[in-house]
Amino acid sequence: MNSEASREPMMLNIKDGHFQVTNGLAYRLRSLEWNGDAILDACTVRAEYGHLLALTRDGLHGINLDTGASVRLCRVELPDIPPGRDDGHFGPARYRLHASTDGIHAAIVVDKGRNGVVVRTRSGEVSMRLDGGDYCDETVPFSACFLRLEGHDVFVHRTAWNRLDAADPATGVSLTSRNIAPYEAGGERPAHYLDYFHGQLRPSPDGSLIFDDGWVWHPISVPRVWSVTNWLESNPWESEDGASIVDLAMRDEWTKPMCWISERHLALWGLAGWDEEELEEVARGPGVRIIDVSERKPLPDAWPMDSQSERVLDLFSDGARLYVADDAGTTAWDLASRAKLSRFPGFTARMLNQARNTCVGFSDFAIHELQLPWPGGNRVRR
Repeated sequence: MNSEASREPMMLNIKDGHFQVTNGLAYRLRSLEWNGDAILDACTVRAEYGHLLALTRDGLHGINLDTGASVRLCRVELPDIPPGRDDGHFGPARYRLHASTDGIHAAIVVDKGRNGVVVRTRSGEVSMRLDGGDYCDETVPFSACFLRLEGHDVFVHRTAWNRLDAADPATGVSLTSRNIAPYEAGGERPAHYLDYFHGQLRPSPDGSLIFDDGWVWHPISVPRVWSVTNWLESNPWESEDGASIVDLAMRDEWTKPMCWISERHLALWGLAGWDEEELEEVARGPGVRIIDVSERKPLPDAWPMDSQSERVLDLFSDGARLYVADDAGTTAWDLASRAKLSRFPGFTARMLNQARNTCVGFSDFAIHELQLPWPGGNRVRR
């Protein structure tokens, strides 16, 4: 919805302090008091309006974390959250914000739902209306992500439970047009038909690969990786049955914390293996599995960790360190030595801003930025 938005910046109250950790060191912590509508979600950007893009019920806001200046960029019409999705078996439905790196385009979708929109952040003009279908949509986040490939922004999104498409976010023009015949009950399976529920999507740092945390009927989680380059340049059916698809594991649950740690390696939370005969997880435990996705049959490298909480929420990496965010705080680990570097109790990171070398957390009415005490990692997403 293209509506007038406030262009005059609002100055947020900034409180600079230090975060004391158990080893006696203190790290700089900046807190910004948010006095508008509650923050529904936020993501990092590198935009002329600031470092953070925040979503509230009254629109999109650009926030400069150095000055505290906040400007409402546009009003948006939020997609409907399906009724009865407050506390389902797979978790409550909620709004999720995605943004291009430059902050020009944003997608507002409903995780555990079917709808969303892509907008220009400066005007609120809708460039795409999204519909991921309603078949088991309550089981997964809305599959969506922005990536930048060879200098161009690409938006990947679910258009059916078993189909992804890529588009130009500025125009909505599809980059992956293809035909797949419907599967008729009792008939032969059509060419390229995919029996797979797409889940959360995470692009590799260079945008050439996508991690897809989906599931198949038992139900069983089968996270996989495949080539965006092949998909956009040579084979529009690459996401269905392309040669680049690598199934990484089998697990009881999907939507597990994960992150890329290099262009070809990722970290996946949980140490459990899979018993093919019993069709169940075995040897569960806290920690991550490091997976080389360039191998056709990857053998995960198990990395046990002492966990401060049973509820790990997300993983982040700058290529040199791994950050494990849980509901009680955040722990930093060194990737090379696998040594624990620091524990930040009470600070739950929601995102990593590699350009600023900070971890960012937020709640309904506050934003917190923790300055990391070591040099920045060896990669920054383009």
